[in-house]
Amino acid sequence: MLRELRVRNFALIDELSAEFSPGFNVLTGETGAGKSIIIDALSLALGARAIAVHLPAGMPEASVEAAFDVRGRRDIHDLLAAEGIDHDPDEDLIMRRQILKDGRNRVHINGSLASVSTLRALGDHLVDIHGQGEGQSLQDVGRHLALLDAYGGLAGEATEMRLLYQRLRSLRQELEGLEAQVGGRAERRDVLDFQRKEIEGARLRPGEEEEIKAERDLLTNAERLYQASDAVYQALYAEEGSLLQRLRALIAKGRDASRLDARLNPHFEACEAAYNLLHEAASSLREYRDRVEFDPGRLEELELRLHEIAKLKRKYGGTVEEVLRQAQEITAELGRLEGIEERMEALNKALRESAVEAAARATELSLKRSKAADGLSRQIAQELAELGMPKARFQVRLSAEEDPEGLVEVEGRRYRLRPSGFDQAEFLVSLNPGEDLKPLSKVASGGELSRVMLSIRSILAAIDEIPVLIFDEIDAGIGGSMGDVVGRKLSSLARERQVICVTHLAQISSYADSHFQVEKQVVGGKARTRLRRLPEEERAAELARMLGGRKRSDIPLRHAQEILEAAHRWKKGKDALRQTHKEV
Repeated sequence: MLRELRVRNFALIDELSAEFSPGFNVLTGETGAGKSIIIDALSLALGARAIAVHLPAGMPEASVEAAFDVRGRRDIHDLLAAEGIDHDPDEDLIMRRQILKDGRNRVHINGSLASVSTLRALGDHLVDIHGQGEGQSLQDVGRHLALLDAYGGLAGEATEMRLLYQRLRSLRQELEGLEAQVGGRAERRDVLDFQRKEIEGARLRPGEEEEIKAERDLLTNAERLYQASDAVYQALYAEEGSLLQRLRALIAKGRDASRLDARLNPHFEACEAAYNLLHEAASSLREYRDRVEFDPGRLEELELRLHEIAKLKRKYGGTVEEVLRQAQEITAELGRLEGIEERMEALNKALRESAVEAAARATELSLKRSKAADGLSRQIAQELAELGMPKARFQVRLSAEEDPEGLVEVEGRRYRLRPSGFDQAEFLVSLNPGEDLKPLSKVASGGELSRVMLSIRSILAAIDEIPVLIFDEIDAGIGGSMGDVVGRKLSSLARERQVICVTHLAQISSYADSHFQVEKQVVGGKARTRLRRLPEEERAAELARMLGGRKRSDIPLRHAQEILEAAHRWKKGKDALRQTHKEV
């Protein structure tokens, strides 16, 4: 519900603050006092288009701030979360909009910067304004079918239809994707088969490339390796006067000296150990030298293998491992291509079965909707008659669009299937005898349109989730007796939703739970709009004014008191009856 509205520098309003109550709120006042301006200000906070006249001359900016209680409204919380706006579920939602002198807008939601489009999206979930303004949700044809389904208790079946449609669409998309592949399937399979054979024929193995390069390096440098190992071997052992020969002679002399001085033994033992190590090294070098290969044929074979590996890497991946992974993917794709015909056959079968089921469900749903449409049309027509439009006609028109390419067929005809089934729904109304039925958006009179909307709202009050309903000029063209009927309708509706009504009729105002008086005052030579909540004891005087009473006569005041008392008795009886129904 709307808790509070604050307005600054907007048209005739310099400063205004109002706290609204649950139930039925009315705004009354003299013609031109600024009642509709207050509604316009709220519309601005809900994302309506700003126009220059809203900003008084000399004022740098206008601002409107609205606070809403949105507890339990998951849709609002999800919308805020999607926009990245923080919101405590137990706190009010604060929407603020500033209009600057240069025409720019500043929007804040819960203190966070936001856009006008976000305001508008929130407003569509929070408030419906019925009058001469735009943006009334019931004029949105896209919502009519959902409202009809809710009225007829068909929401569950509509959800099942939507899920079935999504399955049909998913099957169709997968089938179309496979069909697109079929055209080039043979060519693709030939390419993949060639690639697989090319990779498999190479018989690659991980680490092979590194092993080949290491062997190639040895063969390429065989001459250098032979010469180096032979030169060291010759110097150590084989040539005349080799290092080992000389070391052996020196060790023999040292042993003679150690017999004279035992302290030399450790030193010559170390020399003998060195001799043994060098002797082993010489033997190993000789064996290494004898194993060095000189094989030009093997070297050429290795170079060819490296060239083959490089070619495969250029085509299929940067490493041998990537080439092998590509081979696995090629094999998997070939497997998929081999099974594509079987999958297409299975998809076609599933698609045919789902289409038959969808046709049956959509047809059954259409029949139930047709029955619900008749009932809703009769009820709203009856409501319109009670609201002083006995000649008015209302119709929920259902239509289906034939489509030669449609997935589903009924009695030899193919229809375009939507998530909701075959049907499209539109609310039509004719307010005067001889007039054709036409869409709600074509109803010209603001007062008539408001009463039409009140009729629809009265029937759908427990269904539609918009919590705040505003009726502006709903009393246009009706008298006091009909005003009493409208007042009762609004009061009953306000037990389901918060209702705010701008009215000139005392009979409507008498049913209000909260009564606000709008006055135009001259302050500093300028007209200013003021708003205040009337205490209960002042309501009769305001109603007397609305009845055309003059101060020298107390008859209008007594009449106003009688109207208030009658409204109070009716509301009390209605509440008691409602409580009895709850207990039962």
